[in-house]
Amino acid sequence: MSPPTVVNKEVCGGNEGGDGVGVGSSLSGNKDFFDVILSKTHIGRPHCLRPPTHIRPKLPGVAVPLVLRHADKQWQTLYIEDNNRPRFDCGGWKRFVDENNLAEGDACIFEVMESSTQILRLDVIILRNTMDLPPALLSKIQFHGKTPETAIEI
Repeated sequence: MSPPTVVNKEVCGGNEGGDGVGVGSSLSGNKDFFDVILSKTHIGRPHCLRPPTHIRPKLPGVAVPLVLRHADKQWQTLYIEDNNRPRFDCGGWKRFVDENNLAEGDACIFEVMESSTQILRLDVIILRNTMDLPPALLSKIQFHGKTPETAIEI
C-alpha cells in the first residue's frame, strides 16, 4: 500500500484495493477546512469527534443538523455545541466511521461547505493509513496546513 499524495489540491488514494476512496475528491481552495488523524477514541468507544480549536469560530455556536458528505453519499447527524466543547453526535459519527470502514491512522479532511445557525454541511475527504506517510510530511501536517496561508507545498 503506497501513501496518499496531494497534487493540485486533489487527493489521490494510495489504496491499491480499487475502492476509490479519496480519488477524484478535491478541496475547493476557498473554504475553511480542518483535518483529523483518527485515533482509537474516534473509531471505537466512545466514537467521539471534536473539531480542533482553530476551526471552532467558523462553526455554529449552537446545536444544528450536521450533514457529512463523502463521494456520492451523505450522512445526517447532529453538531452539538455543549459548554464550549463542540462535538459530532456520537451515534451519527459512528455510522459514518462504520460505513466508510475507517481505521486508526486514517485521516479525514473536513471542508466547511455551509455553516449557519440552521445547518452545518461538511465535505469529507478520506486518506487511508496515514501512518505510512514519510516522517517529514507527517511533521509538516502537524504544524502547517491548517489555513490557506500555511498550506503544505508538495
